[in-house]
Amino acid sequence: MFSELTSQDIMLLKCFRLLHTDGKKNLLDYLKFLTEKQYRAELSSRILNNPILYNGLIQAHRMCEREDVPVDDILQKVNQLKYMYYQLLEKTAVKYDEILDDINQENIIRDWARIGFENISEAARTGRKDLILRELDEMIEGLKGLAKKGGRQRIVAV
Repeated sequence: MFSELTSQDIMLLKCFRLLHTDGKKNLLDYLKFLTEKQYRAELSSRILNNPILYNGLIQAHRMCEREDVPVDDILQKVNQLKYMYYQLLEKTAVKYDEILDDINQENIIRDWARIGFENISEAARTGRKDLILRELDEMIEGLKGLAKKGGRQRIVAV
């Protein structure tokens, strides 16, 4: 780990060592704030702006519209998307796990997918494509809304 330190890292450590207790606490709080902000941005970027996830939802939607596609095939496609989503979520969380104590995985993004995938699975159990189609519509619209909202959010440091 020490071999990976750059001159900027060493300078940061030297300056940190010179600070009084209050200064160290304030700096650590600010660094945590910046890291959380970066985590949220990265999570949004990986999930909300993911063309594979979006296109996969669109493909599942089109599969529902076709009469010759069985519900099991649609559910298989949705399960692949669900797996990919949770992999992206986990990959991002692991990167920040050691640094951030209480990663809440940006509740809105996590809940959007969890609820959406649960609703699609529930609709698939009924075997009705119209219900699956409606749930996919809601999930796609939710993704579009979150992607638009994610680009406009601003966080103000206090």
